[in-house]
Amino acid sequence: VVKSRLRRRLSAHALALGPAWLTGQQAGEITTLTTQGLDGLDAYFARYLPQLVLAVAVPVAVLATVAAADWLSAVIIAATLPLIPLFAVLIGWHTQAQTRKQWLLLGRLGGHFLDVVAGLPTLKLFGRAKAQADVIEEVTGRHRAATMATLRVAFLSALVLEITAALATALVAVEIGLRLLAGHVSYQTALLVLLLTPEAY
Repeated sequence: VVKSRLRRRLSAHALALGPAWLTGQQAGEITTLTTQGLDGLDAYFARYLPQLVLAVAVPVAVLATVAAADWLSAVIIAATLPLIPLFAVLIGWHTQAQTRKQWLLLGRLGGHFLDVVAGLPTLKLFGRAKAQADVIEEVTGRHRAATMATLRVAFLSALVLEITAALATALVAVEIGLRLLAGHVSYQTALLVLLLTPEAY
């Protein structure tokens, strides 16, 4: 529903700007935005927004529960918890640059491909179809390389965030384990903290 509404608004806006504006634009870029660009919003509405709500609600609930059971563990969780969004933001900036580069290449590829398809009879007539196929292959190769670079960053971001969460959880586990051995905390409290700590991250 949201995508179809956005598509209608985009089409109405392009029509309102008129043919004079459209002639100055790259048709392939607008086509890519209308099709793949809007299809990319599926992940945003279906996965990102619900996860965003959970990412805010769950750590707060876990932190409140742990604080009620053991304040020292709650302090460690509260101190290490901001590391996750900090690293996520730093990685996100790098990913944004990679994605922008990939989007520009995709728009260029779409525009060039559309121009080649439109002029294919003329290119065949003058024997230039093979040369244009080589150009499309070169642009496609650059787009493939940019896509792989973006995927590498995405996988590395997941690894960095998992390592950060694991180290923070291990810090709480070592602290609560030592206090359990010294008899400063009950077994039930230690078990509760150990079970809930990974959920905070």
